[in-house]
Amino acid sequence: MRTLLSVIQRKPSPFEPQASVERPPWSGGVFMQRRLMKLAASVARQALRLEKRFEGHLHRGLSGSTSGEADGASRPVQGRVYLVGAGSGAGDLLTLKAWRCLQRADAVVYDRLVGDEVLAMIPAHVERHYVGKARGHHSVAQEEIGQRLVSLARQGRRVVRLKGGDPGVFGRMGEELAALDDAGVSSEIVPGITAASSACAAMGIPLTDRSHAQTLRLITAQQCREGGEPDWTALAREDETLVFYMGLNKLEAICRGLRGAGLADEWPVMLVANASLAEQQSLVGTLADMPEQLRDNPLPSPCLIIVGSIVSMAHQRRAMDLRVVDIDTEDHDLFKAKSA
Repeated sequence: MRTLLSVIQRKPSPFEPQASVERPPWSGGVFMQRRLMKLAASVARQALRLEKRFEGHLHRGLSGSTSGEADGASRPVQGRVYLVGAGSGAGDLLTLKAWRCLQRADAVVYDRLVGDEVLAMIPAHVERHYVGKARGHHSVAQEEIGQRLVSLARQGRRVVRLKGGDPGVFGRMGEELAALDDAGVSSEIVPGITAASSACAAMGIPLTDRSHAQTLRLITAQQCREGGEPDWTALAREDETLVFYMGLNKLEAICRGLRGAGLADEWPVMLVANASLAEQQSLVGTLADMPEQLRDNPLPSPCLIIVGSIVSMAHQRRAMDLRVVDIDTEDHDLFKAKSA
């Protein structure tokens, strides 16, 4: 019994942590979360390096010549092409899978609309191929891009075809997939955040809403040429949101076509240039006054034209002085430029 009582009444050792002892403020909370995030990012990078090194040894082992081979020649290793969406430009809007593809790549073939923040995430040792295009100027023909992807893959490389936005939205991905399929090169699609989503999110409004628009249309403004205009009557609906890509120089034709098909002069229109980037600019107006607004306040490309009553929510939020809160990623290693 004495032994039992002595155990129960035992005084705590001075070397044991006491509940009354205050812990330093940096021992938990946000500090520990940041430490863990940095540790996780570091472990992920190390794992990718080890994985890539292991796969390289494995490929060499499988493709190398053996004493049992009659001709003594080694078999070439077939590479793989990843068609990756880079998002609208901001580095922190890149998907984790896209980031992982960049870290594992041997070569990156990229477009003009890929943001500098995303390009900074490509490791220094990775080979880069610029194939950017602008209106009226193509540095590399589309057919040649497909040939380059095939050539790099046949050298046994892991190739990332990096496209602005989502590769499947007006990115000519279908043509590049066809070139890869015809050559027997395996491929994988990694989606990205398209500019329409980034632009509306940056302006603090949705693309669809039960009270405004139940349908969303993404349209390439390249249709708005003489003899190639879209069916304006089909587009002039009040229950839809229209998003025109690559249409800044076609703005007047778009506004005129929609007004002629029945939409009111006061129907809301919004222009958003460089969506999600620090240099983002926007104009909010109507079908009647937007061409003049643009003449008085020129915007750069790339620029989206968003048409629909959903734009009126931007007016309301601006009147209420609402702001979109940005997430601070300053201490997150994942969003910093790192070279392997």
